[in-house]
Amino acid sequence: MAFDVNNFIIDHVIRGAMLSQTDNSVLWSVNQITDPSLSITSETAEAVDALGTPIATFNRAKSAEFSASNSIIDLGLLAGQQGRDKEIASAGATIKTPVFETITVPTPNTEAVQLAHTPIDNPTVIYKLNGDDTLGEKVEYAGEAAADKFSITTNSLTFHTNSVPGDEYFIVYEYEAEEAVAVTGDSVNFPKAGKFLMEVLGTDVCDQTKLIHAYVEFPNAKLSTDFDLSFTTDTTHPLNMAA
Repeated sequence: MAFDVNNFIIDHVIRGAMLSQTDNSVLWSVNQITDPSLSITSETAEAVDALGTPIATFNRAKSAEFSASNSIIDLGLLAGQQGRDKEIASAGATIKTPVFETITVPTPNTEAVQLAHTPIDNPTVIYKLNGDDTLGEKVEYAGEAAADKFSITTNSLTFHTNSVPGDEYFIVYEYEAEEAVAVTGDSVNFPKAGKFLMEVLGTDVCDQTKLIHAYVEFPNAKLSTDFDLSFTTDTTHPLNMAA
C-alpha cells in the first residue's frame, strides 16, 4: 500500500539548517526553533473596462517569507545574520579579547599581583573601586611602581607605593585568547543566500503511533540582516528569510 499522508499533525520543529548552494556544507543551524511561520503572498494585475471596473485579474508573481525565533541566542545564526563566519580561537589562531578584572592590593603592597591573563598592551590606567563598586580615583601606568603609578611586567601588576592593602582596583585590558568565540559585524558584509532545510516531527492524523519526519525546503533562501536582540535571560533570537 502506498504511503500517503494528507492530514498532518505537527509535534515540534527539530532543527533548521542553511546549506551552501555550492557544496551543501552547513553555513549555520538552529535547534531551538519556536513560533515558525510561513507567509506566502502574490502580486496581481487587474484589467479594467472603460469605466474603470475590474473585469479580470492576472497573477504575476509569488513571494515567500519564513520567520521564527530560536529560544536561546545562537552565535552561528548571529554570524550568518552579519554575513560573517563565527570565529573559534585556538593556540594557533588567538582572538583579541577584552576583559574586566577586579584586583586587591596585597600585604605588603609591594608584592606583585598576578592578572588572569597577559595584557597585549599595558593598560594606561586603572581605577580604585569605591565601596558601592563605582569607579574612584584614576591611577596612571609607569615602567616602575611609584607614589601614584603602577607597573606591569608580563601579567604581574605592582600597585603604587601609596596603595592600601585590602583596597580593590578595577582594570580593563585586552589579551590573546586561546579559548574564545567571536562574532563580528560590519557595514559591508551581508548574509549569504543558501538552501534552508527545516525538519519537522509529526504524525498522520489516522495513525498517531507512527512518527513522521517532514522536511520544509527553500532551495533559494536569503537570511535577513535585520533583527532586534535583547540581552536578558528570557530573550529569544529572531530570524527572518525570504525565499
